[in-house]
Amino acid sequence: MKVVGTKLDDSDFEKFQKFCNDEGLSKSEIMRGLIRQYCDACEDEIQTSEIKNPTVIISDD
Repeated sequence: MKVVGTKLDDSDFEKFQKFCNDEGLSKSEIMRGLIRQYCDACEDEIQTSEIKNPTVIISDD
């Protein structure tokens, strides 16, 4: 596994900590889920754009 880190301002950190506690999940669990959702959404966007904008190759054959 690799580590991802970021800095938050105090108010965002306090809110995030509270919401994690309310859910009964660690900050790491929440962040892993959010990152996974973000990556999945990006992959979906890439696949969709490939379908919408196909590459056409014209051959001299």
